[in-house]
Amino acid sequence: MDLREFIQKIDEMGELQVIEGADPNLEIGAATYLAAKNQGNFPALIFDKIRGIQPGFRVMTLTYATDRRMNLLLGLPQDTNRIGIIKALRDKISQPQKLIPPVEVNTGPVLENLIPEEKVDLSQLPCPKWQSLDGGPYIGTGDMVITRDPEENWVNVGTYRIQVHERKTATIFMEPGKHADFIRRKYWAKGQACPVAVTLGGDPVHISVSGTTLPWKVPEYDYMGWWQGKPVEVIRGPVTGLPIPANAEIALEGEMLPFEKDSRLEGPFSEWTGHYTPARPEAAFHIKGIIHRDNPIILGQLPFLGCGVATGWTYLFRAARLWSHLDTVVPGVKGVWNHQEFGGMHCVVVSIEQKYGGHAKQTALSALGQFNYFRKFVIIVDEDIDPTNLKEVIWAIGMRSDPGMWDVVRECWSGNLNPILPPDKRAVKDFTQNSIMILACKPYYWKDSFPPRVVTDNEIESRVRAKWPQLQAKP
Repeated sequence: MDLREFIQKIDEMGELQVIEGADPNLEIGAATYLAAKNQGNFPALIFDKIRGIQPGFRVMTLTYATDRRMNLLLGLPQDTNRIGIIKALRDKISQPQKLIPPVEVNTGPVLENLIPEEKVDLSQLPCPKWQSLDGGPYIGTGDMVITRDPEENWVNVGTYRIQVHERKTATIFMEPGKHADFIRRKYWAKGQACPVAVTLGGDPVHISVSGTTLPWKVPEYDYMGWWQGKPVEVIRGPVTGLPIPANAEIALEGEMLPFEKDSRLEGPFSEWTGHYTPARPEAAFHIKGIIHRDNPIILGQLPFLGCGVATGWTYLFRAARLWSHLDTVVPGVKGVWNHQEFGGMHCVVVSIEQKYGGHAKQTALSALGQFNYFRKFVIIVDEDIDPTNLKEVIWAIGMRSDPGMWDVVRECWSGNLNPILPPDKRAVKDFTQNSIMILACKPYYWKDSFPPRVVTDNEIESRVRAKWPQLQAKP
């Protein structure tokens, strides 16, 4: 299912709205944020007839930012709840992963139009400036950045923000420790420019996988093939020779030069933290050719849509991967969730059925160690607490926890995007933070005598629901 098939299906669901005549300077971003304020029940948006842009070039936002659209993406029943979504993802991830390499084809929709280097002009594409304090227009948010390791020859695909600076020049922001950053530095160490291809819109599953973190040397294309049960069809990029999905909407090809040879001031940008990240020098990405479909659609995957608004696959996938990992380490895991109210990656909640003394602490340590990038809070709750319900989680912290049961772990992995990182640490590139583990569980050795929770009897509640249906909460 490519992006256009996905659009057709969400239109049939009644969850698509077309906006005409928006200005890419702030209006597309403002309209997206305005729609997302109706949390849990907002349409996907397609911006058409964009002011100042040639007809046919479109921008799509809020593509799979609701549970219903995420269920569509994953092939799940529309009424699947959040724990059900995480369970389905966990079960998929826990299966043996027989990677399926991509297959090269001679042609595809992305080759319908070819723009040579002398005619490249990024200002002719809809490049939104999303928020007023952004350092400029950002064409790349729902993108795939494709690089090839020059020594080991495997292809990496990742999602990184891309700012437009000039007609043929952009920057690609990469945190230290990200795979594409390792790869580009290998080229630079050899005195070479790093070849890069960037897609702007395409198969939603491909872009979702691109935004996750797979182990080093696991090719994302092969993982996408395993996930979908068929190889990704790719064409050879006319400029770089890099593999590009044949059904991508737009692809930029070019090279990234070392910082010391050519750079631009990248940022600020309205990031997933809900804060603007500081501007900093970033390596220049010189674009030497563009290919695109007829009437292409650029995917705008805004990292921040307001406090508590989910932004798509990434937070679900990380929760599912953590659950799958915990199942191999500790028993009794009943649910895992990343809370958007904390900024998504900042806070993970794990619900367990305690089996032995130290079980909760072991779970917390395992959760923190699995992938601790930006993981500031690890909260462990009992099995009677819904980890997706922040009110229940806060209640458990208030009623079943004591600050003496919390542990601070210092010098954990963070990055430039962390708004609380002080200037002196940034100056020496010390991108570390403290993390805290909160055990909000009944103390194991006397949990059976812990005061029982006040809840309505299930049988009585069912009887009352049937008798007075008007008392039920409206969706």
